[in-house]
Amino acid sequence: MKISVQYSTVIVSDLEKSEAFYSELLGFERAYHVDLPAARITIMQSQGGACVELIESPQFPAGLYSIGTDVDDLGEVLEALKKKGCGPASPIFPTTVGRHAFITDPDGVRICLIEHSDGYKQKWMHGHTGS
Repeated sequence: MKISVQYSTVIVSDLEKSEAFYSELLGFERAYHVDLPAARITIMQSQGGACVELIESPQFPAGLYSIGTDVDDLGEVLEALKKKGCGPASPIFPTTVGRHAFITDPDGVRICLIEHSDGYKQKWMHGHTGS
């Protein structure tokens, strides 16, 4: 079972303003950007390699949304976590980047377990997957 943290996801009200904050004030670089029908997403990467995923979408309120991870096999990870007493907080959902499910930590912080598609990894995550 391999789970690697990719980023913290923050819902923002103004993507350009947030990108400027992370780049101009904190020194992050824009790793990549994706426009989707219901959202605009930018991954900002720090000099140390940590990333913040900024999402501008009218369907979510601004603030910390989740910790985003990459997993090799979502079904296997969910089964292993279930055996350890951690059930999913959501069903598995297909997305434009693969498929995902949420779990929560003891304080209710959402952790998004994402099985990214090979095409998405090759196009957007090269050098950002830890592999």
